[in-house]
Amino acid sequence: FDFGGRAATVEAANQASIAANVGFNGTHQKLIWDVSRAFHRYTAARAQLAIARQTLANTKALREAAEARLARGIGTSIEVAQARQQVAQAELALTQSTGSVRDVYRSLLEAMGVAPTLEIAVEDVGDRPLPKAPSGDLDRLVEASLQRRPDVQAAFARLKADRAGIDKARSDLLPKVGLTGTLARDYGSYTLSDSRLSTTAQHSSGATNAGMLLGVTIPVYDGGLRDAQLKAAESRAAAAEQELAKLQNEAAKEIVVAYDTLRTSLSAHAAASELVAASTVTAKAAREYYRNGMGSLSDATAAETALLQARIAKAKAHADALISASTIAFATGTLTNRLSPPH
Repeated sequence: FDFGGRAATVEAANQASIAANVGFNGTHQKLIWDVSRAFHRYTAARAQLAIARQTLANTKALREAAEARLARGIGTSIEVAQARQQVAQAELALTQSTGSVRDVYRSLLEAMGVAPTLEIAVEDVGDRPLPKAPSGDLDRLVEASLQRRPDVQAAFARLKADRAGIDKARSDLLPKVGLTGTLARDYGSYTLSDSRLSTTAQHSSGATNAGMLLGVTIPVYDGGLRDAQLKAAESRAAAAEQELAKLQNEAAKEIVVAYDTLRTSLSAHAAASELVAASTVTAKAAREYYRNGMGSLSDATAAETALLQARIAKAKAHADALISASTIAFATGTLTNRLSPPH
């Protein structure tokens, strides 16, 4: 009997094992999150590449229109030069977008932990429909998430282990009582024989013995070592408690920031979608007007620029929304959980 010392040691070991297992799950979730973000960035890069290709095709159409107007005598060489400049800029943007896609693709492979030369087919989710706004109550989401996050769970397990360490240190200040008992029986036998006689003699014996030992240890003087160990255990528990509180605050902040980013991204995507629809009509009309001699090249170029910016904004908002949703899943500890957060 040691006033709970051994039980505290077992409890500390169990909690340390729980913390290690939870940390292992957290590592899995971090891997999934990294791959998810790289995947959505790759989707956004491919969307911008498609936009760059379409922009190049549109600028080439304007250049052909400018050259045709000049041939008919209703255009100027300056307009042709400006149109060719727009084509050159679109070709440069296409080259940059192509390089960006390759870079993001390598980042995706790196996040997956595979060879950078591997060629894989990646699904395009650029047209995935998005809701207008995130659903669910933010306060309830934060409250439930703090119970699921692996890092918070691991910190709580470490706190319980350190508290068990306090119990162990306190038990070292108290006496220990030990009781030991033994019970045994000895068996022996022997046989006597003589070749000159026709008989033998046998003898067997047995004895039972028992023993009991009662021991008591009482700490008398150790130069303050046990007191120091108790203070150290209490300090570790206090530090673990502060770490847990810090992690909870950081977790709540991450969830709130990701939730706000998701809400902003969804709103931006909805607005950009409407802007793309309106800009598409405007740009098409401006090209037709200019081709038919009723508009100016500057108006058509401005319309194309506005359409380009609207498409890029829509693609970026789409990727940001999906990345934010992945971040919320990671921040709430549901990336490897069947219970998904509101989306």
